[in-house]
Amino acid sequence: MTTAADRRKQNKDAGFSLLELLIAVIILAIIVIPLLNLFLSSNRLNIKSRQTLRATTAAQDIMEGLKAYDMEEIKAQFKDPASGFYVIDSRMIKGGVKEEFALEKDGAGNPAENLYVFSMEELNMQGSKFDAKIVADGRGYMDPARFPGHSTHSYSDSFFKGEKCTVCGAFKDGTKHEGIFNDAAMADARSIDKKNGTFVESDNIRQAVMDSVFADRNMEKAIKDKLKASGVADTALSAEYDKLRDPINPNMVCYKNAASFFTKVSRTIEVTIVASSEKDENGVEKAAMEVDQTYTFTYKDLSGGDVTVTTKGSMDSGYIVDKQPCGNITRIVDEATGDQKINVNIFYYPLYGASVPDEIIVKNGSGADLNLLIAKQRHDTGDPADRDYLMDSQLMAAEQAYRVNVKIQDGGGSPLVSDRFSLKTNLGLNLVGKQFMGGVPGSDIKVPTQLTVNGTNMDLSGGSNMNIFTLDGVRSPMGKPAASGEITELIYDVEVSVYEEGAAVKGFPDDMRMIVIGGSTTN
Repeated sequence: MTTAADRRKQNKDAGFSLLELLIAVIILAIIVIPLLNLFLSSNRLNIKSRQTLRATTAAQDIMEGLKAYDMEEIKAQFKDPASGFYVIDSRMIKGGVKEEFALEKDGAGNPAENLYVFSMEELNMQGSKFDAKIVADGRGYMDPARFPGHSTHSYSDSFFKGEKCTVCGAFKDGTKHEGIFNDAAMADARSIDKKNGTFVESDNIRQAVMDSVFADRNMEKAIKDKLKASGVADTALSAEYDKLRDPINPNMVCYKNAASFFTKVSRTIEVTIVASSEKDENGVEKAAMEVDQTYTFTYKDLSGGDVTVTTKGSMDSGYIVDKQPCGNITRIVDEATGDQKINVNIFYYPLYGASVPDEIIVKNGSGADLNLLIAKQRHDTGDPADRDYLMDSQLMAAEQAYRVNVKIQDGGGSPLVSDRFSLKTNLGLNLVGKQFMGGVPGSDIKVPTQLTVNGTNMDLSGGSNMNIFTLDGVRSPMGKPAASGEITELIYDVEVSVYEEGAAVKGFPDDMRMIVIGGSTTN
């Protein structure tokens, strides 16, 4: 009897028997099926991870977009997206956006104030579609009078430490609860790119300006002549002159007392914006911005003649504001209309005691509409030994006398029409934490002539059709208080949740939520 092996030896073309083949297939299946299931599970996990990553990217992009606008602007975009929706690229939203679609109710059944919910449908991110829900909640940072038993709130350095108060939402500091954050005048920007479209006058620039004045030879000669006439010996003239800018010397000349030393002090900040040769990722040309800042100091010489020093800073110190570039600004383009806007931010220190009003000139030759923010900064080291430091009462007095003229022009120097720009500013507000006079908080002091824009007086009582906004937490057109229930906070909590596509029509059920990120937003 011959075996299968013997027959295969005799017949070179003979194959495996059916039984052998079945055994081999079974063994292969035992090995391959678990591996195949592993591959499928791994693929499903990769797909889920990829979707989660895209959902996270979408949530982060939305959060970054929210940071660029105050709540009034965010509300306007969700209410009327056709007029321009910039929180996130509107081309990525294939569905729609909604405002206030699910407001919470208070104990009386009324819509909760200072709480808004927004939605996006069919948000396309790298080929995947999602729905998104945004919750903005400013209730924890509002006037503590709204929260019974919490009328003693006060600000402290430990605000962002510890746990939240379960009653008002503010953070505990171990002794007191915090509050009234959205009622204080603040000079922070909302829509700001610190690299492009922003000028910030630093303490270094101010010091360089003062140094350059005292380095002027005519100025030095005039002052030394006066010192000599007052009896100072020739050998001591240089030392006495240097004392005038020595921080240790009580007679040091600084911005705080410049008006008592100079007969005339003035300053002009000129911002020039033109089209740039650089283009953004969509091929749209950017706008180039540069700043000139010119100070003029006048002093009387021994004969009574004027000695004038004009300076843009100190080349020796490396701080000089002469056509200082501020980067290229990306234009905001309305896809529906093609209209373009650019954001420009100017932070500066008021020249208190100046002989003439500060002058801020903005020449917009970019062809785009202008979103302009001008903010007074307060030189506040908190150290009374700092020669430039102003206590609240001193700052209030300085603010009452301070004036500023703003000129917003086109590229040719003609006044820019009011519908081509918006101005957000604290120029008409006091930089003191609370408005007060003589150390008494609560005084309501307004200076109608403190600010002019293109020759028109702007005051806090309204009367102007120009689109001017304050930075005082009210976030409403100047002289027009926020309507009841409007969310106008500087500080608020934000929660951005991204869901599977179709979650919006189902009321955003929890089982369809993919990712949620949140935090507190200050401007």
